[in-house]
Amino acid sequence: MGCTGRYAEAWEYAAFWCEGSIATGDHAGGGPADADLSDPAVNFIQMGAKANVGMRLYNLTAGTSGLVTGVTEHTLTAAGVTWGAGDDYRIVMIDSRQRAAIEHVLNITAGDIHVALAASGACSCTLAAWATGYLAKLNIIEAGVFHKCACGNINLSDEQRQTYMDWLTEQMAQLRDGRLEVCSGATGADFPYVDWAEQSVTEFNAALIIANAAARSRAP
Repeated sequence: MGCTGRYAEAWEYAAFWCEGSIATGDHAGGGPADADLSDPAVNFIQMGAKANVGMRLYNLTAGTSGLVTGVTEHTLTAAGVTWGAGDDYRIVMIDSRQRAAIEHVLNITAGDIHVALAASGACSCTLAAWATGYLAKLNIIEAGVFHKCACGNINLSDEQRQTYMDWLTEQMAQLRDGRLEVCSGATGADFPYVDWAEQSVTEFNAALIIANAAARSRAP
């Protein structure tokens, strides 16, 4: 990997920081190529979905996405996206302006991660399986701590902000001096080796499990 670009996308940032901003589920229609996504379990209007403002709807099963052009309580229409029975979807309630602002702060704060990786010679290696989520989480947390949340409902107390900053400082230090190595096959001094397993239910939990394990390994 090269030390360029951001490690997380705007939808991941919004899903992490902005409560209630993400909707996921399965298409309830019969397919094989329905023009509208249907999910009677979700009220898209109440969740904040809007047409023609740059919100993007993803068909995760087909690997396609498009900008939302129509919204009702239980259906969404997106340009160029069709739906088969049971197709998985995702929509995050950020418009094009918010997405651009989030991408900007993710790009800025990714620079700190680039510096830490470059210091330990990790800019050209193949990342370990867990490292992609871990670096994305660092990028997302730093962007949310140091910049105003573009989706509008992050409200950290001074104590919470300081806790995040202290955690970020420690993670960057471990990356810089090689205690925590993100390269495939590498084993830094504090690389977490465990003979037990925690369950990971999101891409961010996997990174948190690694961080928790490293912290336990340093405990007296």
